[in-house]
Formats: sequence, C-alpha cells, structure tokens
Amino acid sequence: MSASLRRIFACLFVSLGAVGAAHAQAPASSGRPLRIIVPYASGGLADITARLLSEHLTARLHQPVVVENKPGANGAIGTAQVAKAAPDGNTLVYVVSSHVFGRALIPDLPFDPIKDFAPVTLATRTAMVLVASPSLPVNNVPELVAYVRARPNQLAFASAGNGSNVHVFGQWFADLAGLKMTHVPYKGSAAAHMDLIAGRTQIVFDTLGAVQPHVAAGNLKILAAGAERLPQYPDIPTVAEAGYPGFRAESWGAVLAPAGTPAARIDQLNREIVAALKLPEVRKRLEDAGAQVVGSTPAELGEILVTEEKKYGELIRRMGIRLE
Repeated sequence: MSASLRRIFACLFVSLGAVGAAHAQAPASSGRPLRIIVPYASGGLADITARLLSEHLTARLHQPVVVENKPGANGAIGTAQVAKAAPDGNTLVYVVSSHVFGRALIPDLPFDPIKDFAPVTLATRTAMVLVASPSLPVNNVPELVAYVRARPNQLAFASAGNGSNVHVFGQWFADLAGLKMTHVPYKGSAAAHMDLIAGRTQIVFDTLGAVQPHVAAGNLKILAAGAERLPQYPDIPTVAEAGYPGFRAESWGAVLAPAGTPAARIDQLNREIVAALKLPEVRKRLEDAGAQVVGSTPAELGEILVTEEKKYGELIRRMGIRLE
C-alpha cells in the first residue's frame, strides 16, 4: 500500500473507532437514520441501486434512509468506514464484485472483505460485454486477437480505474489471448468511453447498461458477451464460445453490514430489501440499467463472497495487479 493510502486508512480508523464505541449499543430503533454507504462515484449502477432502495426502505423500515458516496481506492475507503462502524444495523455498504479483489490488490488492506462483514443480500447481477472503438477494423474476438497480435504494444484497453473489475477482466482476457496491450485507467467508465469512442483506446470490458446507449447510437460495437449470451444480442457469442473457455466476466451488486450485526436485524434488512427489489417499478428501473434482480439470502451471498475471493484473488496475484 502506498504511504498516502496508509495515512488515509490510519486516520479513518482512529476517528471511526471513537464513533463505533459511542454507538455500539445503539438499537436499530434509536431513531437514527439507516446509512447506505456507496464506496464509488455517483451515477454508477451501485449508486443508482442504492438510491432506488432508499426510496422504498424508508417506509418499509419506518426509518430515514440516507445514501452517501465515499469513493476512493477502488471502493476501499468507503468500505473501511463500514467495517469499523457500530454493528447495530444502521450502517450498510453497497458493494460490487470488485469488493472481493481487496486483499489481492492491497495486501495490507486494513479490513477483511469477508470476516469484517455480515452478508445481507446479493441484490443484482449485471451482464458485461467486450466492446470496441468503431474505428477498430474488427467485428469479433478472433479478428480482434489477430489484429492485436500483429501490433504488439501498439494498442490499449481501457478501464474504469486501477483494480476495478473492468481492469481485471481486461487484463485476464489479454493474458489468455496472448495479447500485448497497454492498460489505460480512467476515473470511472464515462471518461473511459469517451476516449474509446474517439479511438484513443481500442477495447474495454464494461457492463451492458453502461455501454448500451453508445452501442445503440453506433459509437461502440459489441464483440462478445462476458458470461452468457444476451437476450438483446442473441447472435453475439461469449468470449468462452469464441475460443477462451473458462473466461467469465460479469458483475454484481450486494448489500453488507458490519460483522456482529444482530441476526434479527440482518433478517429484517434482507426481507425488506428483497421485497423492495421485487417491486415492479424497481425491477424495471434496474433492468433498464442492464441489471438482473436477484435478492438472495444472506447465506447464499456469503458463499459467493468466499468462492469469488479465492478465484479472483489467485487470478489477480498471478497477473501481478496491485493498487498502490
């Protein structure tokens, strides 16, 4: 971890330790608001989902619900706050799949992405796609691989930031295909898409919802689906079908609470969040954004976290990706 990140985490944990001690015994019905921390920039799918949930949870829980964006360090800054928060059920974090990358990216991460949290629910799964700049003269994965192999170190893949799932999936694909490409990280997907459209980078893996407007406008083209064939584009094969079995790129969004949160409160939060997710208007908003509503049990989410941390931790270490 870089010195700057280390200082940020140290100051954060000292201040939050005092707050946590003060409220450690505060009951969920204390009248304090329920805080949902989104450890990413505003405007993304995690932020959209958390705010959709907040609109319905206020009435369902009879408690004010506040969403706070705390971006930084690939989600680690905001997530660290929740790891240290009082386990009274009044603080949650909405994380995406890169949450399980934490210990591989930052070996001295000051919290455990599994043990320091109580799973609440896997809220959504999100399809990812491999898209290319319209100026790139390829239309499928075999053509892309041949084109890039003929131009080693001349082309680039974009990402939404160092250590993001977009970065990891892009590097994984390049390694599997034997491609020598430059990684260009951006501060979020929006900036990455603008340079991709302009041809300053050539490809990116991203969520379908994020790129679909650009695809519809003819500004980007889909080369492959990340995990499953897409209902919207049934003729486009997956990366695995295109010759790279074992490759699977998809994202998800999940709700976590601090470890030690009472089981009764976890059950209540799970019940009300899942009910909110299944409301027709919420489901439609999320599907329009490219997400599939899941609404798992806490135990199901816990199994996913453990399995994926092991899988992607090994992959990230092998590829040598670090967040400094």
